[in-house]
Amino acid sequence: MFTSTNPSDTNEVIATVPEATAAEILTVLRTAKNAQKGWAKLPAPTRGRIIANVGRLVESNKEALAKLITKEMGKVYSEALGEVQEVVDTCDFFLGEGRRLYGQTVPSEMQNKNLFTFRMPVGNVFVITAGNFPTAVPSWYIVPALLCGNSVVWKPSEFTPAVANALTAIFHAGGVPKDILTTVVADGAQTFAALESGLKEGVINKVGFTGSTEVGRKIGAKAGEYIQSACLELGGKNPFIVCNDADIDNAVHWACLSAFSNAGQRCAAASRFIIFEDIYNHFIEKLVNKVKALKLGIDHSADLGPLITKKQVAI
Repeated sequence: MFTSTNPSDTNEVIATVPEATAAEILTVLRTAKNAQKGWAKLPAPTRGRIIANVGRLVESNKEALAKLITKEMGKVYSEALGEVQEVVDTCDFFLGEGRRLYGQTVPSEMQNKNLFTFRMPVGNVFVITAGNFPTAVPSWYIVPALLCGNSVVWKPSEFTPAVANALTAIFHAGGVPKDILTTVVADGAQTFAALESGLKEGVINKVGFTGSTEVGRKIGAKAGEYIQSACLELGGKNPFIVCNDADIDNAVHWACLSAFSNAGQRCAAASRFIIFEDIYNHFIEKLVNKVKALKLGIDHSADLGPLITKKQVAI
């Protein structure tokens, strides 16, 4: 069993969920693969209306879902609200694609012949995501995959299973069949073993992964062995450059947001500052004062929440 705790109060258990084995994940992958053809037979505009339903349900449960993210992942409430809004926005964008999955009519070199192209679903998609954005990032994979007629097996972070199950329940309530979107919680070793078996058996037709570059290399290489493509969103961290003609107060404001939003647990976070020498002391002084003024906590007025796990603290 996986036990999920509140990172701001590790004595509080948020959820206890079964840990799936590689064999159990493979069974789920087979079921989703078999169910996919029925889902693909639905007209794309109909699938678009289902995605619209999901978007409205996420919107109506926005505050509850954001509170759960804050409680299980540690993200401050204002940032959690923004993350849930990204799910709504993703649904709103892709629901219209149900009427825009255009093919092409191509001129033929032969008389009395017409060539047509059609967009077809890939098949079954295995999505693996991290815990730092437990709703927004998964939606970027899941929503377009479902809209295009694919089935999805989602392996969320074992640190945020309650959020994953809540989001999955909303998709099901919106009209997505349970066999078309299934969520399994497992550790990395079991997940990779299931990935290899699923690719070998042909029940995985696309892989989506958000996480470290090290793991992404392994997943990309394994997918390549079976001539399957992997969509990889891997570790980043970025330099924050401050030029000598910069508005220092504005630069300090954005430096803090970049470095400390989500407690720095995001690929777009600034991990180092490159500052022109003649403004260095001025910038550092203002930055230190700004950082000292950050309010720790998870409520509406907090700037900086806890790290998601003790492992993150140790790193």
